[in-house]
Amino acid sequence: MSFEKFKILITDDDIDLRELLTEAVKNWGYEVSVARDGDEALRKLRMERFDIVITDLMMPGMDGLALLQKIKDLDKEILVIIITGYATIETAVKAIESGAYDYIAKPFRLDELMIVIKNACERLRLVLQNRALLEELRTAYGEIAVLKKALSGGGDAGADAAPAEAPAQEAPSGDALKPARHLEYLREADRFARKALKTS
Repeated sequence: MSFEKFKILITDDDIDLRELLTEAVKNWGYEVSVARDGDEALRKLRMERFDIVITDLMMPGMDGLALLQKIKDLDKEILVIIITGYATIETAVKAIESGAYDYIAKPFRLDELMIVIKNACERLRLVLQNRALLEELRTAYGEIAVLKKALSGGGDAGADAAPAEAPAQEAPSGDALKPARHLEYLREADRFARKALKTS
């Protein structure tokens, strides 16, 4: 998936607001789909992948908080932005505790929503970039393991043991030291990769 192109699902039973938000979000360069209520939103979420869901809180049938919970059960990585005209501290806290990415109270300016969406997309980009870097690190770790085995002669003991010291009376040439140096570099890279993978 491109880091720049995210898919947004707008869910609202108010047709005027739904059309206004759809037009605005499309103009900001995002791919947009719409749902008239929570049930339709869930059907669409099961059929295709969305990155962000913008949903009204108060809707007939399934409300925004119920939809939020079902979205999180379906895919925890989808970011949910809740919009409502019934803004209270308790409702905001409940929405965030339930896993909403953010909460916008009506009336709001479109540029407020644009900022929230941009911040959500930045968070998604960071997650995707981190995942890509972790995959690169795993690949590099695998290559390091292969090189270690090759340079140590294929034995397990050689891969973990320190390079043997050369006898004092037979000082090795620079060329003779190269494999040992390479193996030590690989051990350092191996230790770094192990530490990074453990903390990821």
